[in-house]
Amino acid sequence: MSGKSDEDRGGNGEAMWTEVGSPGDFPAGELRAVPCGAIKLVVGRTETGRVFALDNRCPHEGYPLATGTLRGEALTCCWHNWKFDVGSGRCTLGGEGVRAFPVREREGKVEVDLAEPDPSFAIPGYLESMREAILDHDLGRALRDGVRALQAGFGIEELIAEVAAIDAEYGEYGSTHVLPVATDALRALEVFEGLDGAVPLGTVLDLCMDANQRLPKRTTPMAVAYDGDDLGAEIQAAVEAEDLERAEGLYRGAIASGASLEDLEAILFLVISDHLLSFGHPLIYLVKAGELLRRVGEEHAGRILPALLFRAGVSTREDTLPYMRTLATRLEALRPEFRGLRDGVRGVPFDAVLLRDLVLDGSPDEAFDAVLAPLRAGADPAAIAEALVGAAAHRLWRFDLAVEYDSEVVEGWLHATHRFTFASAVRNALRTLEQPFALAFLFQAAAFVQTGKRMDRSEGLEFPAERELDVDGILAAILGRDVDAAVGGALGRLRRGGDLAPLRARLRELVHSDPLVRPIVVAHAVKTLEAGFEECEALQGHPDQGAPLAAALRFLASPVVERRVRETAERSVRWVAEGRMPRKLTQ
Repeated sequence: MSGKSDEDRGGNGEAMWTEVGSPGDFPAGELRAVPCGAIKLVVGRTETGRVFALDNRCPHEGYPLATGTLRGEALTCCWHNWKFDVGSGRCTLGGEGVRAFPVREREGKVEVDLAEPDPSFAIPGYLESMREAILDHDLGRALRDGVRALQAGFGIEELIAEVAAIDAEYGEYGSTHVLPVATDALRALEVFEGLDGAVPLGTVLDLCMDANQRLPKRTTPMAVAYDGDDLGAEIQAAVEAEDLERAEGLYRGAIASGASLEDLEAILFLVISDHLLSFGHPLIYLVKAGELLRRVGEEHAGRILPALLFRAGVSTREDTLPYMRTLATRLEALRPEFRGLRDGVRGVPFDAVLLRDLVLDGSPDEAFDAVLAPLRAGADPAAIAEALVGAAAHRLWRFDLAVEYDSEVVEGWLHATHRFTFASAVRNALRTLEQPFALAFLFQAAAFVQTGKRMDRSEGLEFPAERELDVDGILAAILGRDVDAAVGGALGRLRRGGDLAPLRARLRELVHSDPLVRPIVVAHAVKTLEAGFEECEALQGHPDQGAPLAAALRFLASPVVERRVRETAERSVRWVAEGRMPRKLTQ
């Protein structure tokens, strides 16, 4: 998109100077369309005598710029009034710029250099234009720039990670759902190969621009060096005191000093373990961040992880609210025992079904004790986390659709899915975390799943009968809102030992192919689908192995209310005019 000389724009290959006419063919103030094979040019001369060449396709909707007008150094597309600087191709009114080609007059000829610019020059411009498009909520422009970057040799994984980093830098309260969805989009690249990777990239971009439109970059503190003995505890204390400037400054200091990804993650896990934060978002994000960074490269950590620390610092401390008073009181008293409980792990077996049922149907104290008893007996925390995944999957399976349609109730499908994806994050965290503080996540998960009880339906709690359906049949059932057929077909396939990979691939295609509209709803569909298959695989041989798959497919096959404009209007009237606030079932 630059009109600089080949040398200035960093070209390493030979120029491809191509004759497009003689000087007399381009009178001042006029525009002329010049086809050069697959490249369509608009060539013109300004009143000052400068000859220029641009791509003739307006980047807005593809209309020919040669039908526009030229005034001074500005070419105006007559179709929608977009304006471009003829020297650089930069768009001065509208959206993205247009490619400018080097031009020279030589020996009575006008020649244009059609050589592709060196990617090392072009890619940064594409990424910057993509960032501008995100902030301007222009999905088409963002995707076109993304495809240009891919064609120039920038990897699709790095491109998706770039969107996650932009979200981290601009998010008002730190990283958003963009981070986990970016990670899950990387998984979907198994289905969307080559330039088709633009499809899951589009899902991530759409969510990112929905969350960050017109936002300024978040102000961040300078890195602060630390010469004490326990950086994690220092940052933990700063977050607890809500001194987020110091906390993030210390954390950025650790990054600047070359701390490993494992050490940086350990600090965040420690901070997050203090409370159940904002419906579990920070832990979910952190687990997904680790997966993303290990896949695309740890050099992205400095742009992404500080935003997670900030997110944790501004998050709601759910365990300090009345509905989780039992968790806060008992967990605070239990924390001094964590070291002994962790040292006492001997892999003792326990009744996973009993734990699940107590979490699902018991009181807050019974849910807490369901985790504590096997821990004190020497059970493996990772095995307890698996049982909690089973409980969370059953809770999601039990969700009452009437809640989704009750305009006087706050909760809905998305509230239900979070208990499941949080339990999945806890299981993933407990696979590798051996620090005693990590045991807090087990009790947080048990309490979080237990509090969802009031969203349960009273009937249909058993899984449907297994069926013999092929992948096409299961997919058709999902699209036809036939939950029993979809879930029965998937469970039948699982029980028969059938390969779930083809079903997973088709469902990845589905969730990235616009069956849902609002970006936040799409995000939860993507995350729940991935967690459903991941946890089904992780619980191999477990009595609840099929529960995550069943719960995820029920969500995908059930109606979801996306637009809530009328509902919000009615709630606002009740709130302002009648003093009635919407009810909360779970808090």
